[in-house]
Amino acid sequence: MFLLPKGSPLFENLAVSKLKLPDVLAKLTNGAFTGYASFVFQSSTAILVFEAGKLVSVLVEGENGKRQAGFEALSALAELMVTTGSGTLNVYKLSKDLTMCIHALLEGEMLYKAQELNLIDIKTLLEKVKQDQMNGCLRIYTDDHSAMIFYKGGNPLGFFHDGSSDIETSSSESQKIAGLPGAKIDLFSTQSAEELMGTDLLEVANVQKIWETCISIHNSEIEKANLKRQDRDNKLVSQNLAELEEQVKLIVVEYVGKLGFGIVDKEISENGGNTFLLDVEGAEKFIKNIERAAKLLVSGSSIKLMKEKLSSAISVAKSEI
Repeated sequence: MFLLPKGSPLFENLAVSKLKLPDVLAKLTNGAFTGYASFVFQSSTAILVFEAGKLVSVLVEGENGKRQAGFEALSALAELMVTTGSGTLNVYKLSKDLTMCIHALLEGEMLYKAQELNLIDIKTLLEKVKQDQMNGCLRIYTDDHSAMIFYKGGNPLGFFHDGSSDIETSSSESQKIAGLPGAKIDLFSTQSAEELMGTDLLEVANVQKIWETCISIHNSEIEKANLKRQDRDNKLVSQNLAELEEQVKLIVVEYVGKLGFGIVDKEISENGGNTFLLDVEGAEKFIKNIERAAKLLVSGSSIKLMKEKLSSAISVAKSEI
């Protein structure tokens, strides 16, 4: 999961299930917001970078490390918001300079990913950064903490730690995180600020349309799933009713002989099928009619036992359907 240090909080831990992407973006745009918003889901993270209300960069990273950017990322974020039903939104204000560093980071190329710090010769790595006159970022992090060191022309430009809203000169927080058990690093090469695209994605992306399309697709999938479940349930009910019908016939035949098949078939036919057996009034009427027909063939004591068995069989079947 791509975890950035926390800047100066504007909002934290807002439930994504209560939010609409177009409304969130409109609020940050209208407020001329500068900084980043992070959407944290169970297995994905989305980072949106704003500069004076312009959406200049979007990155979505999934559980498998797959990254999506730009319009593709906006669509992926909308889908996550609509389908997951969970997640949190955090929004942090940053200075323009720090925001542009984050922008450059998200547009950059990952050179090293999730390298255990205790397995890396960090001194040699930093010497290479200097020798190559690299523009880049070194991210030091654990599951809960993150710090960044930005480089320009191979020289440290400054640090970004939790609680920062601007580039800092102190390295104490980075050193502290580097000393934590399980600390890892990522190294990115980045473009210079002059090379970065300054396009406002909200001017060229119809976020409302993206959002409505995701909702429509999601609702369609839900409807399909409901129809499949309903069809599956109907087939199960039909199967159970067929078994109940066969059981009822065997009970009646047991007490009145082979004529029982015809008696039961007549009742089922006159009631339009066996579904009436699940209805309380229908089942009672069925048993009374079977009783009436049986009295012409057998004695009263046998009929009583037959009725008890029929009632029991129908009751059990209803509880299982």
